[in-house]
Amino acid sequence: MKATLLTLLICAHFSTSAQIKKFREYERTFQLSLLPGISTNGIESGSYYNKFSLNIFGGLSAGNHHLEIGFISNINLKKTTGIQIAGIGNVIGANAFYNLTLSEERELIHSDFECNYTGLQFAGLLNYVRDNAKGFQLSGGLNTVGITFRGVQIAGIGNSAGGGSEGFHLAGFYNIAGDYIAGVQISTLFNYTNGGLSGTQIALINKSFRMEGKKSSPPTRVRSLQIGLINFCKEMEGTQIGLINFGGELRGKQFGLINFFQRRGTKEYSRNGTPVGLLNIGSLGSMLQISYTEMFSTTLEYTTGNCLNCTYTQSGMPYGDLNKIFNQNALILGYDHWRNSWGFGYGFQKVLYNKHSMLPTDPRNEKRVIHYGVKFIHMNRNRSVDKVFNLVTRLNVEIGKRYGGKYLFGGLSVNYFLYKPQDGIEPYSFQTVTVDTGRIFDLESILWPGYTAGVQF
Repeated sequence: MKATLLTLLICAHFSTSAQIKKFREYERTFQLSLLPGISTNGIESGSYYNKFSLNIFGGLSAGNHHLEIGFISNINLKKTTGIQIAGIGNVIGANAFYNLTLSEERELIHSDFECNYTGLQFAGLLNYVRDNAKGFQLSGGLNTVGITFRGVQIAGIGNSAGGGSEGFHLAGFYNIAGDYIAGVQISTLFNYTNGGLSGTQIALINKSFRMEGKKSSPPTRVRSLQIGLINFCKEMEGTQIGLINFGGELRGKQFGLINFFQRRGTKEYSRNGTPVGLLNIGSLGSMLQISYTEMFSTTLEYTTGNCLNCTYTQSGMPYGDLNKIFNQNALILGYDHWRNSWGFGYGFQKVLYNKHSMLPTDPRNEKRVIHYGVKFIHMNRNRSVDKVFNLVTRLNVEIGKRYGGKYLFGGLSVNYFLYKPQDGIEPYSFQTVTVDTGRIFDLESILWPGYTAGVQF
């Protein structure tokens, strides 16, 4: 009986010892290294944490606490803090499972082992951290972090983080964050995140899955912005400014030459976004207008845009608003036969159709229409383009009523005309009373009240 008990105690002792095995690690104040393994810490340099290290060609250590300088490279196997300066590269976690058996490697993984870095890294070509990094990275080539980065990254080629990235990121060609970006990404070529953007992306091409904004669910104070030649987003609650914008489910604002977005209504009690551009693909509520004004005997306007508060209901009527509201971008072409002048321009209009009920068969729905907004029109003569500055800014309000499938409407406007006078050429004239408002730099200006009468299809 005693022998059996003794045997069990011995087995338990060895079993417990195997479970709590600690890997050998040492502390040193200073390491001088010629090459990895040729140093003051000997061939076991990968087991030492140093406060200060000087690596002539390259150095290897478990980690460093204060300062490490390598004329070619600095290599740390585990967690490191402080300042690293390398001619070519700083590498944290290059071989985190150095000289371990498979069971020892699994034990480290299950104990949430990470190769992290906190501090300042300077390298001629590469700064690499296997897991998480916090601080400042400056590299002539690449800054690469395996999971999450928090701080400032500046690279000649690119910055990347496999997980999230928080802070400021400046690169010559690209910035990449796998899970999310919270901060600023600036590069010449592209910025990318496969998750949410809470901050700003500035590049030729910007891509994010989701852009946070005031219409995000749940509500947030975070805002997001993309500025580039082409901007991509699937769930857009922020702001896009670019030549071409892809907004997906648009809840934010787009400013571009061409805007793409989904035209579906809202399921919940919320509003869609606002596209501002010459062409809007996914347009809803487009209309054609023919009108007579004090500027032109005939004016054609065609609009594209979206519905601000349309819903998934059969009528498409909003849940709480008294009007169905559309954001419409107008392309404008006008011609005056008697004065032999013409104009072209762009306008942004709010278009309101009255709501009487949510019933799709209610004939009193959309019986009345109201337009209001601003238009910019460039004036020209003799069927040619006038190359001098001649710009009319027109603030308009119009109201109409449905007759059959068309709306007859009329309205008033306030107009401000900035133009450059030309010697020997009569100034433009309009069928209204004008007020001279003086000169601005080398431009003349006049102000007048206007009117509109037309039909909307």
